Amino acid sequence: MPMPISLKIAEVPPESRERLLSLLDQCFAGVYRWHAKRTLRSVRWVRETARGDMPAGLSMLAMLREGTGYVYYIAVIPSQRAAGTGGFLLDDALTSLKSAGANEVLACIRPDNAPSVRLFQSRDFRRTTFRELVRGKGLANAAALWMRMVVAPGEKVFTRVFRD
Repeated sequence: MPMPISLKIAEVPPESRERLLSLLDQCFAGVYRWHAKRTLRSVRWVRETARGDMPAGLSMLAMLREGTGYVYYIAVIPSQRAAGTGGFLLDDALTSLKSAGANEVLACIRPDNAPSVRLFQSRDFRRTTFRELVRGKGLANAAALWMRMVVAPGEKVFTRVFRD
């Protein structure tokens, strides 16, 4: 999908992240809001996109281990949803994580969040079970990844493997 022309993206350093709390308030509720705010303060990379001077969304990313990237959150304010903003953020996340050495990227999504499921599937993510992670990485490594991802009850893990 081509990049929306009017969007720009930038890395947000830790000392500038507090200003993004109101964006998270617009995007999440309940335990997801609490966790997103907690993650915002501690995650390795936060990337923000804006239309003009107006914030439109953000992504939170990390490397879980060598070769394995993770998308903690893609958050898009309600007025910018279904306008290509989420895809722009996810494409940027994939590029950033691949540049950091990822050969695979993981994400957790609630199956009832159909727009997120569609977005990730449109970028070649597929649902992955814990058993599949164990087969590919061994029990100890799979368990460590599962805990670092903080998989919430009901969430499903999705994986994208980069093929050269």
